[in-house]
Order: sequence, then C-alpha cells, then structure tokens
Amino acid sequence: MKNKIIGFLIGCLTITTAFAQQKPVTLSGQLIHFSNQVLVEDMSEYQYLDIPSSERIIIPDSAGKFSITFKIAAPNYFRVGRNILYLTPGDKLTVVIDKDNQAKSTFKGIGADANNYLVNTPFPKGGSFLEAGKNLKPTPQETLDIILAEGAKRKQELAAVKKASPEFIRLEEARIKADLLCSFAAVTSYAKFNKKLTSPDDYIKAFNDLAASKKAEYQKGFIDASLLKLVVYRDVADDMLTNTPANANVQKIKDYYMASDMVDRMSRENDKAKLLNYHKSIDSIKTAGYHEAAKKHLESLLQFGKGDVAVDFTAVDLNGKKVALSSLKGKIIYVDMWATWCGPCLAEMPKLEEVKAKYKDNPNVVFLSLSIDDDNQMDKWKQNVASRKADGYQWQINRTKLDAYNVTTIPRTLLIDQNFKVVSMSAPLPSAKDLSTAINKLLN
Repeated sequence: MKNKIIGFLIGCLTITTAFAQQKPVTLSGQLIHFSNQVLVEDMSEYQYLDIPSSERIIIPDSAGKFSITFKIAAPNYFRVGRNILYLTPGDKLTVVIDKDNQAKSTFKGIGADANNYLVNTPFPKGGSFLEAGKNLKPTPQETLDIILAEGAKRKQELAAVKKASPEFIRLEEARIKADLLCSFAAVTSYAKFNKKLTSPDDYIKAFNDLAASKKAEYQKGFIDASLLKLVVYRDVADDMLTNTPANANVQKIKDYYMASDMVDRMSRENDKAKLLNYHKSIDSIKTAGYHEAAKKHLESLLQFGKGDVAVDFTAVDLNGKKVALSSLKGKIIYVDMWATWCGPCLAEMPKLEEVKAKYKDNPNVVFLSLSIDDDNQMDKWKQNVASRKADGYQWQINRTKLDAYNVTTIPRTLLIDQNFKVVSMSAPLPSAKDLSTAINKLLN
C-alpha cells in the first residue's frame, strides 16, 4: 500500500509538472503600421535552429485590433516588429505596438514593467548604441564618450524597473554590456563608409586604442552560455572565444555556432542525397539541445524536398473557382508565393512579369502567382492583381494548407518539373539572374 501511495504521488507530481511546463500567454491590443499577418517571433538561440512554425501568427482586424493566446514553457524573448518582448508563462498584456516607432509602444497588465523597459532596446544590427551610425562623432573620443553615456543611461533605466524577475534583470544587465561590445565593434564598419571622415583607417585605429581597456573590462568573465538567448550576445560571444580555455560554457557556445551554421547550410541544400551527409556532422554537436534541434531540422528537410513528388493543394482563382496544383501536371511549374502586405514580394512583381513575357510562347512553362493573403482579404488581393494588370495563373490559398512546403516567410518560390517532382523548395526569385538558367535546364 505504501508503494502504491508513493507511486500515486509521483504520478501526480509528474502530471503537475507536465502541466506546469506549458502555460498560456495572452497578448491583445492594437498593432499600428503593420501588415495583416504578424509573427510573434522566438528570439532565443533556437530562433533559427527549431523547425519554423506559424503557430504564433497574429491576424489583426482592419483597425489593427487583435488578441492571441499561446503557450510557453519558460520565460523567453520574442519579437513583434522591432519590439523585443520578454514573456513569462501566465503573462497577460494589453499592448499598443507601432512598427514605425518602437519607442511609442506601450504595455499594460501582467509583465508590463519589463516590456515597457524593452521598448528602448537598441538594435544590434544597427551597431547598438551607434544607432546605425548616427552616434559616430567627428572624433574617436567623442564617439567613445557617447557610447559609454548611452550604456550608462540604459543602466539607470534598468535600475528603475521595479516589477521584474531577478533573471530578467540579470539578462538585461548582460545585454547592456553586450551592446557596448557590439558598439565598439561596429565603429569599424560605420567609419569605413562615413564620407565626412578624411582618414577612416586612422579614425578606426584611434578608436580601438581608446576603447581597448573598456573592451577588455567588459569581456572579462563574460563567457556565459545562458546569455545566448540574447541576440546581441550571440553577435559578440564568438570574439571572446579566441584563446579562451575550454570549459562547459565555451563548449556550449561553440556548439551553438556549429549548429547554427549547420542548419543554415542544410536549409539551403535542395539535394536530399547531400543532406544525408549531415548526419555525421550533427553527431559532433555535444550540447544535447542544439544536437536535437539540428537533428530534427535535418529530419524535416529529408521528409519532403528535392526529387519528391509535389504535394498537391487546392486554392481558388480570381473567379472563386477551386483549382488544384495537380491540374498543371506535365508542365514546368514556377510558384511565386506572395501577399499584398509583403513589400519585398511586390518589389519582385515587375521582374516576374518580365520572366513570364520571356516564356509566353512556351506552353511547357507556367507561372503561378500564389497569394497567401487571409481569406478575409480576398477583395484586397483581387484589387492588387487588377491594379497591376497581372495575367496568367492568379490563385489564393490559406497558408495552413501549405504545411508540407514549410512556408514561414515570403517571398518564397518553388520549382516543379514536368513529372510533378520538386526541383527546388527555394527556387531563384524572379529578379535572380539564374532563374532562366534553372527553367531552361528543365526544358532541355
């Protein structure tokens, strides 16, 4: 009986733990200057390692109003537009997020304090505190001074955050340090292309000499794999690994870079036979989480891809008639996936028309413009097609019907041969010079 009771308690504990692993987060409010589909993007180190998912897509109404609930297992960083969010299981936030001006965004409710602080998070790809070169001053000393001043300002702002977890404070203190290191490194790039500097090389050398002691100070003892969930830390950690003695943190960081590079290369590979060669490479990743993520990514790519018979789907044409991809069998099919809210997609349209004109007299090639606009945006889709006077195959489909093709970002193109087999899951875009080469190779 005692063993049964213990077993029952352990079972209850297991069930409780399992439920505790996933708790809902609710975001509601208004999105300003956004398109009609917005992804709540995972910004942890698994951002690109995990298999792409469309489960956190916000579809606001015509006024930008929305509400979305999804589950997370632990506190994590996410992104909506340019705004970084820190979400904890159980958070319930009312938000106003402005895509064009992240500083105007506001958060209310459970978890608001941390997220209001994050509104002013500098952008790593913009050189963090250099603000895309705006803070590059006439002299190296002035530039160093403003970088340090911006870092000090962020520390003061963080100290004023009252309702946030100790873990959030720890991570954000590390972010400030990483942003400073990112700023130091970015001076080289922005100085090289600054036309106001008479001698960029001398400027860069002088700045690096001035910043050397601060750089060494911030890098000291800063090897910590738990900080990889910060984008800016991932940008600067590699520089700190040189001549650093091996330890568990160093190994995990190296494994992250190895897995990240491997997933990137696998995602670009269309040949499944070549993908098989990655099994051995993945085994060299020692950190379990990164090893499993890379392995799952490979397995996903091997399930369906180049050489496989295309997965059929049903869409609707401009007249509302149901049409199937398989109806185009026997021809070379170029599928261009787009949406009315996708700027880069619309920029490709003139090039697509040029390519279509090139093959207009060849009955063996068809070009399918496949809109993934939401079903409630049909009128907007039809108006866009009409305004461009686009002809040929113009279809619309719900993104969820394209799961086999793993469509998480657009523009995205597919190339299918006359035998209805996939030639490329990421074919050249209409503007790419090698698109005609790829099509002509199939024709020949």
